[in-house]
Amino acid sequence: MDEVVIVRASESKKSADAGRKSIVIDDADGTKEVFDASTLSEETGAPAPVVESDGGFGWVIIAASFLIHFVALGLVSTFGVWQAAYKQLPEFANASSLSIAFIGSLGSAGLPLFSIPAGRLTDKYGPRIVGICGAAIVAASLVLASFSTELWQLLVTQGFLFGIGTSIIYLPGLSVISDWFVKRRGMATGIAVAGSGVGGLALGPILRALISQLGWRWTLRLSGIVGGAVLALCALILRIRTPRKSTGKAIDLSLFKDQSFLLLYAMSFINSFAYFVPFFFVPTYALKYGMTSDQGALLIGLLNGASGVGRICLGFSSDFIGPINTLTGCLLVATLSVLLIWPFATTFGTLLLFVLFFGFFIGGFISLLPTVIAQLFGGKGNIATVTGMVYNSSLLGNLFGSPIAGAMLDHFTTVTPTGRVTDFMPAILFSGCCMICGWFFMAGLKFLAGGKRFLVKV
Repeated sequence: MDEVVIVRASESKKSADAGRKSIVIDDADGTKEVFDASTLSEETGAPAPVVESDGGFGWVIIAASFLIHFVALGLVSTFGVWQAAYKQLPEFANASSLSIAFIGSLGSAGLPLFSIPAGRLTDKYGPRIVGICGAAIVAASLVLASFSTELWQLLVTQGFLFGIGTSIIYLPGLSVISDWFVKRRGMATGIAVAGSGVGGLALGPILRALISQLGWRWTLRLSGIVGGAVLALCALILRIRTPRKSTGKAIDLSLFKDQSFLLLYAMSFINSFAYFVPFFFVPTYALKYGMTSDQGALLIGLLNGASGVGRICLGFSSDFIGPINTLTGCLLVATLSVLLIWPFATTFGTLLLFVLFFGFFIGGFISLLPTVIAQLFGGKGNIATVTGMVYNSSLLGNLFGSPIAGAMLDHFTTVTPTGRVTDFMPAILFSGCCMICGWFFMAGLKFLAGGKRFLVKV
């Protein structure tokens, strides 16, 4: 990007240098916003009309983004219900925990796998067209999965194809938020991404009930048809506030020379190996200690619900104490809950304590990551592309994290005269150690962003 011209909102004067490619609107309250110079009016030289930020139609955008998170990521985070269901079905009775977990991992890995092209397409064609395509793929993937007769077919449909669809619908619904909110960005993002937590809370018990009443095939079909319709309607609502023309590259390699980007990328990379482990295996963990499948589904729902509440609360608090500070703190507390509470949760009450505690604070990872990205790199003018690059870091973790934990469960399962006994401790320690490493990278980013001072608002 060439030289940036500062233009007072009260003056709106045309740049004297036609070679300059961007402008910054400096409002009366000191808030600066970047606009592509291609949006200047040819007659007046002033920026094209801009809809007011931090309110108005922005709240409609938040509502649409909330529902996108509710359906797309709500279905991803409730895969633990399917993990327990598939394990008990005669069709997949011989399938290992590893192979079943790989279905959910493929679904969750689709988000980072296609985040870069999804972000690029959103910057180029706008969120509406891209979002509708993603909704159609989500619907098709689940309907096709309902006709599966072998496990590999679920891997292709409910796993890989579903992951593509969620990525293509998710990036437009997420990246558009930073365009509509500036001062209250943390709170707005927290409300939007809380949709996945609320979706998990509602969809976990609903899916379990539907599987019991209608069977797993019709549950998949209803999820695809209804979910796809909701996503398509939300995509029709999405639009950007300021006209932009994407001229950047699909992958901005110069970001890898930025220490802040590298630390954020590394944190997201290592933390992704641990994130879905509780979401996938709490239901089967509950079965080990005598709880029912319904109780396991309820725990997953409550875990997601706590995550939704945490996303709103932590997003709101980040507007006051700083998003980087908040993200660093919530990652530390979530890590401690995995290592200090989960290993000793052998009753419904103690396991409930764990899912509420972990869910609330891990919610900050979802709500604050896009806020931190916007804070550090929002001035580049291609926020969807940058967001896609950061989310791409979680590809390997989302793909292999839960299967690694599943392989550990298979390896440490013994057959006794009374049945199969599984040792969950190695998988729990694996998740906790990954989260510790991720926290150290986040602490390094906080130190760097604070000018090498730790006790500062960032």
